[in-house]
Amino acid sequence: MRLTLTLTLLAALWVAWSPLHAQTADEHAQHHPPTDTPAPSPDSPSGTAGTTVAPSGDAGMSDMMGCMGAGCVDNQSARQLYPALMELPDLPPERRADIERQAHARMIDGAAQMSAAVSEIASAVERQDFAQMQDATARMNAALGQFESGLAAHRALAEGQAPRNIALRWFKREMNLTDPIATPQPHGLLGLSSFHYFAMILLVAFALLVSWMYVARTRRVNALLASLRTGEMSSLAAPTAIAAPAAAPAATPTPAPAITPSDGARTRVPPSTTGNWAGKLRVARIFQETPTVKTFRLAPLDAAGPLPFMFEPGQFLTVAVSGDGKQVKRSYSIASSPCCHGWCDITVKRESGGVVSGYLHERVKEGDPLDISGPYGRFTFRGVEAPSVVFIAGGVGITPLMSSIRYLTDQSWNGRIDLIYGCARLDAVIFREELDYLARRHPNLHVTVVLSNEPSAAWTGERGYVTSDLLARVPDIRSRRIHVCGPPVMMDAVKKELASLGVTEESIKTELFLSAPKPVPPTTTPAPVAEAAAAVTCTFARSNKQAPMQAGKTVLETAESIDVAIEYACRQGYCGVCKVKLLTGDVTMAVEDGLTPADKASGLILACQAKATADITVDA
Repeated sequence: MRLTLTLTLLAALWVAWSPLHAQTADEHAQHHPPTDTPAPSPDSPSGTAGTTVAPSGDAGMSDMMGCMGAGCVDNQSARQLYPALMELPDLPPERRADIERQAHARMIDGAAQMSAAVSEIASAVERQDFAQMQDATARMNAALGQFESGLAAHRALAEGQAPRNIALRWFKREMNLTDPIATPQPHGLLGLSSFHYFAMILLVAFALLVSWMYVARTRRVNALLASLRTGEMSSLAAPTAIAAPAAAPAATPTPAPAITPSDGARTRVPPSTTGNWAGKLRVARIFQETPTVKTFRLAPLDAAGPLPFMFEPGQFLTVAVSGDGKQVKRSYSIASSPCCHGWCDITVKRESGGVVSGYLHERVKEGDPLDISGPYGRFTFRGVEAPSVVFIAGGVGITPLMSSIRYLTDQSWNGRIDLIYGCARLDAVIFREELDYLARRHPNLHVTVVLSNEPSAAWTGERGYVTSDLLARVPDIRSRRIHVCGPPVMMDAVKKELASLGVTEESIKTELFLSAPKPVPPTTTPAPVAEAAAAVTCTFARSNKQAPMQAGKTVLETAESIDVAIEYACRQGYCGVCKVKLLTGDVTMAVEDGLTPADKASGLILACQAKATADITVDA
């Protein structure tokens, strides 16, 4: 029974969707007699055609409904139907009721015939009578066409459509023709609308923007990588209104000689390109680190803005103040980390007779502006130069090393950090509380404080000086990178102790902190004439001035004695700020790092280093 029902439903679906043109000509003629035979009335039981012969124009509508009911697409029927349908006029009001009655009768008769055909198909399926199934299927097709024609006529009359349009659409459908009105026509170039072009332009613009951003970012990354490899900072040290970055290019420092400023300024090794920012910074805070040391926090004049320059941990700034009617410059290390955006710290020890350090300690208050230039220096360590580092500091020499320690701990650097810090007494240890805190917080930081003159018996740490015995406790010190910064006596002693342990000179990077030189009182006994040195004159061509150069004095010091302005920063021959052109004569220079080969070929000298034994002329 289930199989019979399934076959019946499949047969019904196949009948409903089978194409009308699948009938043969004989089958078509069997169910639809020629048009010249009078058609039975709508009430006829058979009702195959289901129309009455109407005179003149009404005959076209009757033929249309009859042919639609049987799916007439053979040549003879098409020739009779198509001209009649095309010439059929619109229905007058009095004919609508008659057509509606005929359409209704066709729908009822077609539905009855479909029901009878379905029953006949089911019976034939049970008997396996294929001939009967085919005959019933043909009647099903005819009944379905009859029902559809009545339905189409009803709908056309209800929607007010013209009969000729109904026939034309039916004919096109049966002939599988495309309605040109219903088919969307392409428009615009390539058949696209303006909306499509607008969307495409937006997508292309977005793709170009993303590509440009990718290229710009790639170039920036490549520049940073190149800087890390070469140590050049020319593209990164330019003045820019952004906060100090967490990373800056590395460089290989050169050991620096001692300096002799009057207030404890330091020797520094600047980057290949000198600092080129100069302006005013505001003293935002002042911290008393020890009885003789203060930290000055410098911020932009605009409290909400970032620093106007970038710096590496361990670089320095030059501070200019006015004293005795002329400007005096001294350089001080940046003790803060580059990770601190919007401010930086310089830590200054008050030196006896120091012009700039005295001015800062005694006269500067919070909120005061200071003239600053820089940054300079190549005594830096950011963690990319070596997998571990040993810092050795003496006194205020801790400041550049503190910048690196703060930076490395800010970045959670995993390399081992050993700090050996020598001071006279416990109250002279700068950043003592912070160093204790950082050592507790970061297991890779190991701090050893050595006191040479601590009177309190409560001190249980190391006493004395930084000796080879103490340095030998540092793991693998022979293969470690070592940074040393402090007074000259301490520096010389530490380098000798390191050498005794087998540490090579190339592994040691140095900077010095010096006190003001002691003035030598003039002697009342004149030197013998035979031993008197010949007078040497330095002429400054642009200023149209000249002065005698005392033994051991530099061009810069001679210029300062007669108020000839020559810009300078480090006074040690590394920054290159004091370059001047030598016009006549010869000079000697202990340090020439601030000069490039092109500078030397052009006759440039470093005023802070140049000394002469015969008359010279410079362009200043």
